[in-house]
Amino acid sequence: MELYYILGILILPGIIYASIVQGRVNNAFNTYKSLKSVNGITTAEACKRILQSAGISDVKITSTKGHLTDHYNPKTKTVNLSESVYNSTSISALGVAAHEVGHAIQHAQGYKPLKLRNALIVVNNFCSNLFWIVIIASFFLSIFSYFYFGIVFLGVAFIIYLLSFLISIVTYPVEKDASKRALDLLVKNNILDSTEVKGAEVVLKAAAQTYLAGIIVSVLYLLRVVFAFLLLRRD
Repeated sequence: MELYYILGILILPGIIYASIVQGRVNNAFNTYKSLKSVNGITTAEACKRILQSAGISDVKITSTKGHLTDHYNPKTKTVNLSESVYNSTSISALGVAAHEVGHAIQHAQGYKPLKLRNALIVVNNFCSNLFWIVIIASFFLSIFSYFYFGIVFLGVAFIIYLLSFLISIVTYPVEKDASKRALDLLVKNNILDSTEVKGAEVVLKAAAQTYLAGIIVSVLYLLRVVFAFLLLRRD
């Protein structure tokens, strides 16, 4: 089982990279947090203006607790802005808010990658609760010489984790598209000028790197499950 533990150590660079990327996001956000937009439009006002220009009237803008916990909820059709973003006039906050509105527009237009991701998430939320149960069952079945069933359970665990990996893959283009929409809409609706929008772009590009980091970490974890499967089969 030495290779299995070695692969566990190899996951560390991915986790470290993800931590570095998150630090870059916070740094980028804080850099442009102090720069207020010339027009002085708040994020709530900006969101409403963008939604109105897109012909969307059934999406609400709300505040949610936490730092950079901004997200769009397709079930309730709400753009949830974190405390540091809601009603702020900073360039970074406007970029983040417009990004979430970009998701609302994707949803309203039936953007297929978003629909696929949301469907995968629903299935994954159910399956993820079973992951560790299946892994533990596989371990004990192998110990008590039920080798074949141990292999089967580990294969099921692999499929469950593969689903999580697919979500990471699909999420990246969805987020990239939302950011592109956000930057275009901020200029189109006279919320930020062409110079200010570059600051918002820096923030959103840094945020996009977190999804790439997520893919890398997912690949490493997926390889670990594969190695566990191969080692169990060998033993």
